[in-house]
Amino acid sequence: MAIKKIKYQRVYENVIEQIKEMIIEGNLKPGDLLPTERELAQAFGISRGTLREAFRILERENLIETKPGGGRYLSRSIETVEDQNRIMDNIERATIIELLEAREIFEPGIVELACQRATEEDIADIVAAFERWGAADEEDHTRPDQEFHLSIAKASHNVVLINIMELHMDLLRRTLSKTLQNAGRRDEVYEEHRQIVEAIKRRDAEQAKAALLYHLRKVKENILVKQLA
Repeated sequence: MAIKKIKYQRVYENVIEQIKEMIIEGNLKPGDLLPTERELAQAFGISRGTLREAFRILERENLIETKPGGGRYLSRSIETVEDQNRIMDNIERATIIELLEAREIFEPGIVELACQRATEEDIADIVAAFERWGAADEEDHTRPDQEFHLSIAKASHNVVLINIMELHMDLLRRTLSKTLQNAGRRDEVYEEHRQIVEAIKRRDAEQAKAALLYHLRKVKENILVKQLA
């Protein structure tokens, strides 16, 4: 069984993808015992904590089962392409929800620093990114959305926070591609972004944080609505 070293970015997503490939290729069958945490963590080149995060998502999808004192077992096979796509879509949604929860923690700090530290050039970049989002074709909002959120992170002048946003650009893109499928969501996102921009321009940190959190809550609502549809 060939296991590749994992890159740092979106580590547990890559773990999930490799486990999925192992199932599809037939290396793992229902009832099979998975290698131990220590063995897998060593093979993937990651921490056991990160590996547990991947397992937690796979357990949520009923793909693996943990037996106290007995290890983890593959619960069922992925029999059809439709089944594969549905399961991976649900895993992706779970990952997106977790990203949104994390963003609710660290992004208010980003916008607060942006309000305090943004230069006039930074604010011009944020406004320009927002305007590009508004002018984008209906099918092509993902890149402007990434640029918009990254422009705010850059205005914080904190390299660690900028790197955190850059690490999750692909997942940000996938988040938007799912939520914009909901009727009327494009106009709502535009207005939510506008509120954030206006607060940053006024250097009103409290209002900027409130506008951001409202936006993230609406994104989460739309992800959940899509999941239940």
